Amino acid sequence: MQSITSNAKAAKRLLIVVPIYASYRAFLKGLAAWLIDRGWEVHIATNLTGAKVGSDVATLHDIAIPRGANPLKLFQAGRSLTKLIQQIQPTVVHAHFSVGMLVLALASRVKGVRTLGTFQGMRFPLANWLERWLFKLVECSTILRLDQSWVLTADDYKAVPKFVKKKLEIQEGYGFGCDIEHFDPARFSESENLKLRAKMEISGGDSIFVFVGRLTAFKGFLLALEAFKLLRQERADVHFLVVGNVDPQHPLDLTDLNVHDGVHHVGWQDDPAPYLAISDVMVFPSAREGMPVCVMEAISMGIPVIGCDQRGIREIVEHKINGFIANRCTEGILLSMQSLLAMTETKSSSTLWAKEKRDEFSRSNFFSAILYEIERYIGADNLVQ
Repeated sequence: MQSITSNAKAAKRLLIVVPIYASYRAFLKGLAAWLIDRGWEVHIATNLTGAKVGSDVATLHDIAIPRGANPLKLFQAGRSLTKLIQQIQPTVVHAHFSVGMLVLALASRVKGVRTLGTFQGMRFPLANWLERWLFKLVECSTILRLDQSWVLTADDYKAVPKFVKKKLEIQEGYGFGCDIEHFDPARFSESENLKLRAKMEISGGDSIFVFVGRLTAFKGFLLALEAFKLLRQERADVHFLVVGNVDPQHPLDLTDLNVHDGVHHVGWQDDPAPYLAISDVMVFPSAREGMPVCVMEAISMGIPVIGCDQRGIREIVEHKINGFIANRCTEGILLSMQSLLAMTETKSSSTLWAKEKRDEFSRSNFFSAILYEIERYIGADNLVQ
């Protein structure tokens, strides 16, 4: 990838495109603040419909980016983004997630504005044959339309045709990473943890399995729930803590989860850290991830993770080091739950809660990677200091 050179100095003005405000708030707001501290002017294009928006260090712009595959709304969002780019004249536009990148690709090119994008997990490599070809066409066309794009894993990079790879690289690190200072078990005292357990009517000696995220089939929630229900039939001192809600885009017909013995559904939480602090094992048998933040948060808290041999999971979870790689079926997950319980109770594995990767997960690494990518492409010497 060659940097762009010019006799004129470019303003340090960045426009970030992210489909929904919640994703910006969770993953990119810290980046915006970090860049502003370094002299950048940061703008955010996102869908603010229904969002509870407070004060922000960046300038927010409402673009009606659809979540679903609605061609008309996607083209309308691309047209709105074109007008915004023409208005604020950023030096760089960096889009995140497949939909955000597609909207940027549909926008008209504006002279002097560089367009970058990062896939947080490509869709086509994991799709069925008909959808696979459709998503492949869309995502590869998006890459060719932008100046430069990144993927998070070697799996995604290998799946892309050779002629498309000329404008694609693998991003360094672990995607968004996580806030390891916040997700630190030392922040939570034993008395605080016992108080939260008592509130949920869980005794201090019982074991807690936790699921964090959207309650969807592709994230493996039903598999985790069924495996737990079988485990609960064996012993009454285990609990399943569910932190998340059903996704309207991928609905599941779930009854009140709290009617199941040992299940504690607390809904979506802006801060899952206190719930991770009282948990013993995360169960996250997802079939489709980019680089799952919740898994990094759990491992940063010293919690082993049961995952499956899928993209994004295999890069983070090391079998019998910081978790288990299980077969993606009820029986496989149940076996891993039983094994981890035995290891926890006998303390037979001194490496089970190993956190060698913890510093590598730090979100500050993501911040540095993004700035490095921008400066490498634009050319640091070409930016107004």
